Amino acid sequence: MSTPPHDPDAAPEAPAADPGADAPAEAPPRLPPELTDGPTLPLVELLAAALVARGVRFAFGMPGGDVLSLIDALERHGVRFILSRHEASAGAMADAAFQRTGAPGLCVATLGPGALQLLTGVAGAGLERSAVVAITGAPAMESRPHYTHQVLDQVALYQPVTQRSVALTEESGFLQVLTALAGLDRERPGPVHLDLPSDVADRPQPAGLGSWLRRRSPRPVGPDEDALTAATSMIAAARRPVVLVGLGAVAPAVREAAAVGIEAWAEAAGAPVLTTFKAKGALPEDHPLSAGAFGLSPVADALQQRLIAQADLIVAVGLDPVELRSAWSPGWPARTPVLSLDPWGQPDLQGAVSHLTGPIDGLLDALHPPRPSAWTRVEIAAHRAALDARFTDGDEGPASAVRAVQAGCPAGVLAAVDVGAHRITLSHTWVCGAPGELLQSNGLCAMATALPMAIAMKLHEPGRPVLAVVGDGGLLMGLGELSLAAELGLDLVVVVFVDRSLSLIALKQERLTDPLGRPVRSAGVALRAPDFVGLTEALGGAGRRARGAAAVEAAVRAAFAAGGLQLIAVEIDPASYRTQM
Repeated sequence: MSTPPHDPDAAPEAPAADPGADAPAEAPPRLPPELTDGPTLPLVELLAAALVARGVRFAFGMPGGDVLSLIDALERHGVRFILSRHEASAGAMADAAFQRTGAPGLCVATLGPGALQLLTGVAGAGLERSAVVAITGAPAMESRPHYTHQVLDQVALYQPVTQRSVALTEESGFLQVLTALAGLDRERPGPVHLDLPSDVADRPQPAGLGSWLRRRSPRPVGPDEDALTAATSMIAAARRPVVLVGLGAVAPAVREAAAVGIEAWAEAAGAPVLTTFKAKGALPEDHPLSAGAFGLSPVADALQQRLIAQADLIVAVGLDPVELRSAWSPGWPARTPVLSLDPWGQPDLQGAVSHLTGPIDGLLDALHPPRPSAWTRVEIAAHRAALDARFTDGDEGPASAVRAVQAGCPAGVLAAVDVGAHRITLSHTWVCGAPGELLQSNGLCAMATALPMAIAMKLHEPGRPVLAVVGDGGLLMGLGELSLAAELGLDLVVVVFVDRSLSLIALKQERLTDPLGRPVRSAGVALRAPDFVGLTEALGGAGRRARGAAAVEAAVRAAFAAGGLQLIAVEIDPASYRTQM
């Protein structure tokens, strides 16, 4: 949990207490006297109004008796409550809502087990740097001294994975809400948690605070002149710069301007651009300077690190260590200078790093390269061809299946991919023309997230075609969300890769030996794939099976043309994963 810096434009706070601290020994903050005049409204009414003012359109979650008044208030204010089939799915939906719209995602759960199960989705949002508001029900304050059924310290549970976790009180609930929401406006995007006791929800709070409902604009941040001058000198001296783009460059508030700046800078420098999985599309991936993605496949990363080792400067644009596995600590020669451009001031990258904090497009414009680099497009094309060759497999291989799926999709498709071996292959073969077109859990790498993310995307952008690509193991984890998609009447295509195994873990087992040098036994990775087509039909959708690239492409085209919930079970040969990662 972090506390927002002082902002004179933010909601006023009582000087004697921190509304995010919730220490029992301290008196809770109270609204300043000058703001207490006028009629009163229940806390949930004001909370709903504050969320609507920030662009919230949907709430995702599982109700309980302690949050019913909240849900009623949200619905009356025009926020549609979506009954997810699991609370973790609700967190993933809220995460996707922010990533696509830039408005905070909202997820709701009841106390005890509901709050615990929501925690996974909220933690994922934190590591994806997504602004999410998580609201959990809590027992009545008056019962706290003697009531223990389903009671947990939910504030303490959420503190490590949120920017602020606070138990709302009758005395100052609305002030606590506004202070927490103000953090969404000012800080690096991340989740906040509001714990709502059932007897506080309907208690009156001062109204007439319309000015507090407006979203606060963050204060402009920029580097000092000395830092900018030093960075300009680094770029002027570089002959072979490489650009590494991460999730900080594709946050909703910055991604469009950042994408323009990245393309212009790369073209002026003639420099290769590599992206993390989350930043795919920051430079259109059919651009001749696009050198592919990096971050998870040791096979692909070996090629990417060979390219980076030739650089005399790394320009890291929004690169966040949360995206990088241990092989990227640092992942480049320690002597290579790194210039980190970031809108928020990320945790330190490893190596010889110089930091500039500010709007990415402005920084790139200020640091315009004085001349083209020594890279040639022939070099970059050869590198990309070598990378693509690693993801060339047979007609039933996973890479061929991914390319066939994309070939069958209509223009403008939005996609979500689940965690597993197929995600690594897809992230190297799926071509993104713009940032934010492909969502995935990368910071937390949580399975069963793609389907709920796709549902949230379709709800917010019903005019765009939407696709979820999942593995059989991940789909079994979150199978209930298929029934939600059918119940909502969504036009949604779900492609499930069927290989009857947790293939990524199986591959790791193959490569391990025990302390005596013996191969590790394969255990706990095989699974029985059910009749996914029959299950989808039973849940209210339609399904089909496909095997081989031509059949997969045709099935995807037919599924999008048919409308409604459509599942395609694609049989793949997982053997190629051994050469792809």
